[in-house]
Amino acid sequence: MAQQPPYDGLGHLNHLTPLQLESLLTEEPTTRFWLVEFRTSFLTPCIQASSVMPELSNLYSNKNISFGLVDLGHFPNAAARFGISMWDHLPTYILFDKATEVARLPEIGNGTKVFVPKVTKKLLCHHFDLDRRLIEFLST
Repeated sequence: MAQQPPYDGLGHLNHLTPLQLESLLTEEPTTRFWLVEFRTSFLTPCIQASSVMPELSNLYSNKNISFGLVDLGHFPNAAARFGISMWDHLPTYILFDKATEVARLPEIGNGTKVFVPKVTKKLLCHHFDLDRRLIEFLST
């Protein structure tokens, strides 16, 4: 049976190289927060979750938060830079406040096996507090 391709629909999801991400985070950021998905196009969990970030970006993108994607299949050396295991941590989502990581899913375990839940819009909204961040932006 053939595997479905990753979702490639509309959204405000920026496809980034690791160098572009580093630049966005460190050089006079225009956006305070970046929620970045690290995935590959060949792992089933990544393919199954591939529609979530574009949908979230349509709902939550604003001048305060942007959404990005780094394909570790193209840039495998970037995984170590961000503390990601290519085999049991994908997809990984990291929220950056300027250049500082403030939250991650799945969270890094201390030598224990990492539990990777099924990725849904609800899970990411809750974990990264996207509703609150949007309300704060709209209130300013």
